Amino acid sequence: MRATTLLLSLLIAATAGAASAGPARQLAGITASGELRVGTPADYKPYTYRLGHSGDYLGLDIDLAAGLAKRLGVRLTMVPTSWPTLLADWNADKFDIAVGGISITPERQQHALFSIAYQRDGKTPITRCDNVQRFQTLAQINQPDVRLIVNPGGTNERFARSHAPRAQLTVYPDNVTIFGQIAAGKADLMMTDAMETRLQQRLHPELCAVHPDQPFDTADKAMLLPRDPALKALVDQWLQERITSGALQQDVKHWLAFPWALEPLRQAIDQRLLLAEPVARAKWNRQAPIEDLPREALVIAAAVKQGSALGLPTQRVEAVFRAQIEASKTVQRELYQRWTAQHAGRFDDAPDLATDIRPELDRITTELLAALAANQAILLDANRRDEVAQGLRTLDATALSAAAAQQALAPLINFQ
Repeated sequence: MRATTLLLSLLIAATAGAASAGPARQLAGITASGELRVGTPADYKPYTYRLGHSGDYLGLDIDLAAGLAKRLGVRLTMVPTSWPTLLADWNADKFDIAVGGISITPERQQHALFSIAYQRDGKTPITRCDNVQRFQTLAQINQPDVRLIVNPGGTNERFARSHAPRAQLTVYPDNVTIFGQIAAGKADLMMTDAMETRLQQRLHPELCAVHPDQPFDTADKAMLLPRDPALKALVDQWLQERITSGALQQDVKHWLAFPWALEPLRQAIDQRLLLAEPVARAKWNRQAPIEDLPREALVIAAAVKQGSALGLPTQRVEAVFRAQIEASKTVQRELYQRWTAQHAGRFDDAPDLATDIRPELDRITTELLAALAANQAILLDANRRDEVAQGLRTLDATALSAAAAQQALAPLINFQ
């Protein structure tokens, strides 16, 4: 009996230790290191989203993380995680706090503290618009002929399994493209937070949020924090200031209205234009002319061929890629003029056009065409020209040449 009691005590102690693990660093350690490590799944617009090749993080919670790092006087380091591995990564001390539309749940509270809630939400369906009346209630959804789709590991999957056990459940691994499965008719609906359904119905006009103002339940969104009262007090005070001032609500409105669908297109254009400077250095070293008409024709022909497989009309692809090429040449000419005036010599860091630049241009071409195909409906809608202009106008390459940026964007803002 004594041995059994001892064994049970050890098991309880081990379980308690695992449950209270998490980041080893607390407020003092974070400030001493000069770094705030923030974990996020980065697949949940408008809270967090990570762009493909560039790896940039965007969203409401990214702004919050940046603001908190600024308040602490430390640099921000984003750390990728996922919903299925969130708590395991947390207990492995991979990050100091976590964000990303994280709901407060009893399971998570066993491992960490939470900040005060900065958003209240709840689960509601999103489906094709012609099915809205079919999925008004949980009883209607919990039927054997209903194809319910969820992303793995989070509260969406838990809610679906608990409230619709009779439905045909598909666990789809990618929360970014999951809504396309519903739009394509491969699933009937998904149940997720009402805030996400409002955003996704704007990104997918064929989808409709079902009573997002009256969700099936409620849940608070908050930052996941280590068991450090000092850090929690600081974070709570800072969040309360943003809530009281109205700044947080303005942030929510901004990220709900953000042109998410156009961001990959903007990024591809930006990346291509930013290559103009290394291209110019390579040509300068060889004293080669900026214009290479045979090469340009090959680039446009290859883009047209690749674009046709995506359903893009030849004339639109030609117009877009001719504009990108002309914009690049504008940057190169401006650089040549500057270097000539400066009597610049050779550049030691100039890349090789064949082995360094062209493979990168090919990669960007593929991404640009995919983004064009995904956004054809938006680009062709005359009523959304202002939205397109807003979504595409901020290019990092504008610092190189504002004129070139306007050239690159012109055929997209007037996509016909």
